[in-house]
Amino acid sequence: MKIAVALSGGVDSSTVARRLQSAGHDVIGITMRLCPEDAVAPAGAGGGEKTPAGIPEHGCGKCAAPCACWDGRQVAQRLGLQHHLVDFRQDFAQYVLDAFVRDYAAGLTPNPCAWCNRMIKFGVLWKQAQDLGAEYLATGHYARLLVSGEKVEVKRALDQDRDQTYFLALVPQEQFRHVLFPLGEEKKHAVAAEARQAGIMPAHSETSNEICFLRDRNYADYLKERIPEAFAAGDIVDGQGIKVGEHLGLPRYTVGQRKGLGVAAAHPLYVIRLLPDRNQVVVGPDAALWTKEVRIRDLNWPSDLTPGDREVMAMIRYRQKPVRAQLRFTGRETARLLFQEPVRAAAPGQVAALYDRDRLLGGGRIVPAEEA
Repeated sequence: MKIAVALSGGVDSSTVARRLQSAGHDVIGITMRLCPEDAVAPAGAGGGEKTPAGIPEHGCGKCAAPCACWDGRQVAQRLGLQHHLVDFRQDFAQYVLDAFVRDYAAGLTPNPCAWCNRMIKFGVLWKQAQDLGAEYLATGHYARLLVSGEKVEVKRALDQDRDQTYFLALVPQEQFRHVLFPLGEEKKHAVAAEARQAGIMPAHSETSNEICFLRDRNYADYLKERIPEAFAAGDIVDGQGIKVGEHLGLPRYTVGQRKGLGVAAAHPLYVIRLLPDRNQVVVGPDAALWTKEVRIRDLNWPSDLTPGDREVMAMIRYRQKPVRAQLRFTGRETARLLFQEPVRAAAPGQVAALYDRDRLLGGGRIVPAEEA
């Protein structure tokens, strides 16, 4: 069977490629170039070592930070795999990056990984894999799949600490019919040990930047170049609208944030909400962060389930323990989530992932209360 592996060159995707090859499959590696030219610092500008020479001109060698384009190719060479470096920058800018910028300009805290999975990894990348003759696309996600005919279910990984189904919540489950998640039953430490033993550990340690496509750049610096108007200084106010300080631009703040406010108070203050129309950051005590209801839109719901009110388990951020809630549809792609117990710091723009026990049902994007 011919299988394409989304090969970043990291521990997980490298182990997936090796396992499938060892099982006798015809494996090809596909590495995506996503980073736009203005999202990386030029080589030699600091922030990391220059990518080694020998990479095709269209692929890499321009970032200060070591990149997947280099690591993916190196792993493919070690394993003797056919390797394809594909330029998806235009698609990525259209479907992910522009939305990322728009959301921050609107006072939201976006989750680009969720949209990248929906539109890029299990969208255009799968089409590329098909064009290369692949029957399946395999990735290093920690998640499990159960396929029965036309029906497919996504389930949480065995390793709950590494489970990545939260980031798959916006992907229509039909897109998983030709996908493999070989690491869904594994523990991360075992995967890393296997990679070390096989000599396919990545050449570079993984970047600490949580926004992978910005590589060695600070997200605020990048956004300030794209949307300088969003960084106009404004007031920090309390729950009564009284000014208690001054902020340095709304994109620098998110709901639940405590550090960096520069506001002196007798008790800890947190960002409660952002008001882009007034260019204000509202702060308050921890108690003001808790809520028993959020509204979601862009709702992704499995086609085998009739839309309707039901009990679900919900996560409003990655690594949060799922909590019980009532899902109440208010439209085809909108709903209310009514939690059995209050949840803390529901940030507009983030994903609410919905589960039935360990099955991922789907999810939606949290919207500000005033938009509900």
